[in-house]
Amino acid sequence: MRKIIILALGLSLIGCEQTAKKQTPLTESEIDALAERALDAFNIPGIGIGIIKDGKIVHAKGYGVKDIRTKDPVDADTLFQIASNSKAYTAATIALLIDEGKMSWDDKVTDHIPEFKMFEPYVTREFTVRDMLSHRSGLPLGAGDLLFFPDPIGKLDTVLKAIETIPPSSSFRSKYDYDNLMYILAGEVVARVSGKPWSEFVEERIFTPLKMDDCRATYSRVPKDANIATPHAMSDSILEVRDWVQHEFTGSVGGINCSINSSLKWLKTQLNHGVMDNGEPLFSKDRHGEMWSPQTIMSTRPPQDVGQPVRMEHYALGWHLSNLPTHHQVISHTGGLDGMLTSTVMLPEENLGILVFTNQANGWARGAIISEILKGYVGDIVGAMSFDERVMASKESSSGAVEQMQAIWDARDTTKTMSAPLIKYTGVYSDRWYGEVEIKMVDDTLRFISNVSPNLKGTIKHFEGDTFIVEWDDRSMVADAYMDFEIGYAMTVTNFTMRKFDPRTDFSFDFWDLDLRRIK
Repeated sequence: MRKIIILALGLSLIGCEQTAKKQTPLTESEIDALAERALDAFNIPGIGIGIIKDGKIVHAKGYGVKDIRTKDPVDADTLFQIASNSKAYTAATIALLIDEGKMSWDDKVTDHIPEFKMFEPYVTREFTVRDMLSHRSGLPLGAGDLLFFPDPIGKLDTVLKAIETIPPSSSFRSKYDYDNLMYILAGEVVARVSGKPWSEFVEERIFTPLKMDDCRATYSRVPKDANIATPHAMSDSILEVRDWVQHEFTGSVGGINCSINSSLKWLKTQLNHGVMDNGEPLFSKDRHGEMWSPQTIMSTRPPQDVGQPVRMEHYALGWHLSNLPTHHQVISHTGGLDGMLTSTVMLPEENLGILVFTNQANGWARGAIISEILKGYVGDIVGAMSFDERVMASKESSSGAVEQMQAIWDARDTTKTMSAPLIKYTGVYSDRWYGEVEIKMVDDTLRFISNVSPNLKGTIKHFEGDTFIVEWDDRSMVADAYMDFEIGYAMTVTNFTMRKFDPRTDFSFDFWDLDLRRIK
């Protein structure tokens, strides 16, 4: 899911090599001040922060506003769309079915979805539910995300076609590449094994027993009068309200809507190895241990000094695993959708859990808040970015990208002209897994119009030779892209491919996986 970035991988505060002695945890007033500072510094409308320590909630509070139009305040019961933090719930729904003896992590996917096919027969035959949850399919990073961003889809056959036809970027099980499509199919496995939609299953089997009464599996299931935060994003330096784009079909990927207060109940159960407040297990300790066990290596780094640990990152089953220089294990995940970003962090040795939810598409705020809170429990982490450094990096990432793109534009070779008149580039182009895109002339200007995603449209400008750049109408996408056209017999335009032009482009805009061939 977008900005998982997403995004969904780890904490930017992890990347340092030594710590000082433990400090005193931040007081409530200090956390209040930290949140208010983040609202202002990162231009975030609303933030929710939750902390649980040794089984007790020590902080649960909202800051700012749910919507810049209404100015209604955020509180600890305000719903946020938690995006890819939903993946841990999806893994847990499968764990529940395993506890019931209805399936196993190592079931072949074809046992439950017979029409499932990958890019090679061997991969199809050997692909397991465990593989599905571990981001080791062999497909490229974010493969197929354009199918549900910026507009969601709702068809299983579209996903199945994509995973069969998108060219792999690596061998099966050889490396980590974050993959949302597989979590859509994981939700389908839950539906076929349990006999009910994933959305109903997660609400009945997780939200209800944990008394997470306000949480819903997808935005479409949230009551109209709910206490819910509205997504926001920056568009050409202006903060704007965003439309909800979530669909029932993609709930198992990133659709859950939940509050800080309810999400802390989930963290408490996680830190307690699956045992609920009533002493009963939500899922067994064996299943809990399996969900927290490394499955796919993400990265390793040798010690930088004597006494320092080997730095390791793994993906487990719906969770990201890493370690601090203090030797603390970190169980975490992030989530991001258009205008909503969330982070979950747990340190089992400290029996500590931290939540930060925001309703703006600026990821720097989450890390800044979590880093400051963590220092109160594990000590000052030398080498970690300070709050002010993150503020500066946030500003530079935007201004630097704009300057970089302008420099590239200014340095283009204007002597390289188009091979054919502008009208020759118009037509309907089709990609095997994505579908059709139309390039049409409007008032002497080329326009890009996706027949799959109505919101994916923009103006095409000539760059050099047969390379153009599309500038999306929705400027909050920050994903302008090159379009490289190929010319065939008699100066006929045959096809085009795409690659990112804006360096801020999120991997969920997987334009580079497209091969759009002219059909009309």
